[in-house]
Amino acid sequence: MGKDVVYRLPHTELRGLQFFPSESSDIKVLSLHGWLDNAASFINLSKHLSSFSHITLDLAGHGDSKHRPDGSFYHLWDYVLDIVSVLKAMEQSVWLVGHSMGGAVAMLVAAIAPDKVRGLIVLDNVGPLIDSSEARVNTLQRSVNKMLKHRVDRKSLYQNEAEMISARMNGFTKLSEDASRLLVERGAKKENDTWVWKHDGKLTFPSPYRMDEESVRAFIKEIKCPTLVLLANDGVYKGNKAFVERRASQFSWVKLKWLDGSHHFHLEVDTCSAVAKEIQQFIELN
Repeated sequence: MGKDVVYRLPHTELRGLQFFPSESSDIKVLSLHGWLDNAASFINLSKHLSSFSHITLDLAGHGDSKHRPDGSFYHLWDYVLDIVSVLKAMEQSVWLVGHSMGGAVAMLVAAIAPDKVRGLIVLDNVGPLIDSSEARVNTLQRSVNKMLKHRVDRKSLYQNEAEMISARMNGFTKLSEDASRLLVERGAKKENDTWVWKHDGKLTFPSPYRMDEESVRAFIKEIKCPTLVLLANDGVYKGNKAFVERRASQFSWVKLKWLDGSHHFHLEVDTCSAVAKEIQQFIELN
């Protein structure tokens, strides 16, 4: 299941799970989950990566990690500060794995801290979400209005854990019951006679600011390490392969491959082994 790990940073505290290799290995993998997921997102994948030391974090506001203070947003660059701080505390560089939102964070980290990232692996993501300059006023307005209405004591309540598992199965992206259970077991808690999510409610607010395509391109240009991009055939880029190809062409060193499965193909039992096989082969060859 993994051993609990804690990173006490000057500005926050992050928690996660550490999986030790079956034999001695100098390769370290650090994994970053997607929006509203948690460190358990990589439990099934880690079973197939037993050759490496593997740490999977709860990003700030998720799982068992601390929330941002009231009045604070969850910007991508805030996550970047968190992860670079964790990497600076490590003696060696790591293979950085990121799924979905975690993939966008991993890309930015690889661009600005190349000495700490030995290689980059991105799962069902090809970069941060973008916005046009014309849309930014309305985007910021919506986000600030949501923040002004935020109440810390307003939570979604569930009668039992099974109800939460069902809700997670039918969220923004569909999950199997087994996959949903793993996320709920780490991402929920019982309070009095009801169940609630551990994650910060502010995570559901729209982002106040998104980069434009030119900005994303500038970050990708600075990623010099070996990069593997694995995309799910039934994931978020289904039907948008031309966009994926354009993004991939901007990397200086990239392998792009489509695999069977949904957005959480790294978590689902029937597809995670294929994802792990690609990751292991790429790490061993590079």
